[in-house]
Amino acid sequence: MIIELTLSLFFTFISSLIIYWVIHLKVEDKNKKVVKIFYNFHSVIWAFTLITIPIINSSFLRFFLPENISYFKDYWILFALLGIVFIILGINFARRASKLKKNKLKNENNSNLITSGVFRIIRHPNYSAWIIIFFGIALISDSLVSLIFCPIVLLLLEIHASIEEKLVLKPRYGNNYDIFKEKSPSRIIPTPLNLLLVIIAMIIVYVGFLNIS
Repeated sequence: MIIELTLSLFFTFISSLIIYWVIHLKVEDKNKKVVKIFYNFHSVIWAFTLITIPIINSSFLRFFLPENISYFKDYWILFALLGIVFIILGINFARRASKLKKNKLKNENNSNLITSGVFRIIRHPNYSAWIIIFFGIALISDSLVSLIFCPIVLLLLEIHASIEEKLVLKPRYGNNYDIFKEKSPSRIIPTPLNLLLVIIAMIIVYVGFLNIS
């Protein structure tokens, strides 16, 4: 039951991405009320699916749902603390990006590309926030399924960001965006955070072998 529900949520996440780009490419007037409603609903779908998947697969529900098992076992508290750090980091990325975007909207010339603040190290801090928070929740929930989904979600967000750059940002900002890409080379996971994630992933796999043996 849990696997089916997890796959349904993940399919909903992917479908939302596909519908988003279909609407963006097919509908010329982006100011239509229906389009705006979907764009807002699109974010809700992202948040709901990326938070619900770790929760329903959490080892805390194994007493009620036999399919759920503990992955970290005796090491859980250490990874839970690490998960809290990642969630705080992700929220911080999102907060800083949101603040810069609000300041841009208040500015009379709001067509300028944002290149300051967190955008100097991450080209898409909001997408970075999504994957970092999802990873943090996966660690806290002690969910092997969610940990497996982390690189998949990261890949999908990378593809989404790449399409957005080619179809939206590059046509809108032209050469200014090429200059911005050189100054902020990382798309979603910046250095040294990407190296840290690789190390943590290796530790997670090692802990899994320890618990199995």
